[in-house]
Amino acid sequence: MESYKRYLIENLEMSASEADLFLSGFEIVKYNKGDFLLKEGDKCNIVRIILKGCARGYVVVDGKEITTNFYFENDHSYDYMKYLLNQRAEINIQALDSIQAIEMTMEAMEFLKSEVIGFHRMSFNMFKINYIKVEKERQGFIIKTPKERYLNLLKNDKQVILRVPQHQIASYIGISAEHLSRIRREIVTS
Repeated sequence: MESYKRYLIENLEMSASEADLFLSGFEIVKYNKGDFLLKEGDKCNIVRIILKGCARGYVVVDGKEITTNFYFENDHSYDYMKYLLNQRAEINIQALDSIQAIEMTMEAMEFLKSEVIGFHRMSFNMFKINYIKVEKERQGFIIKTPKERYLNLLKNDKQVILRVPQHQIASYIGISAEHLSRIRREIVTS
């Protein structure tokens, strides 16, 4: 949990004492590879932050799994929009390897909002980081080709390339595994 405390201080502008108070509300939870951190239809009342490991978010459309996101160290891994709306999850999040995470209920989070002075600043910074990430991804799907999206992952998100199966990467960038294989061959031969 110490590495996440450093993350809160360095990236989200919390003081050490605010970070300690914030983290005191979390419980450490472990998941095995293949376990679900969240299933479609679950109530979204848990804040979950990955300390160690990797997970994949996906939806099922016409019986086919479509990858929506990957979650790594220091990532919040829950259906953020549905959490904010206090609705049931529309995505599944599944562990791709063993995961150590911290979790807190929505009720405990609401209590901390009233106790931690830096919480609102941290929440705003976290919202800003998530919004920028989502907007970049959305724009990428509109203006970039699949090859450009894959090259972007190679350049800017190496942990996806190193830690995630190729068929899930293909789904994430919106193409078939075969199409991704062609793109990878083309990159190697050029």
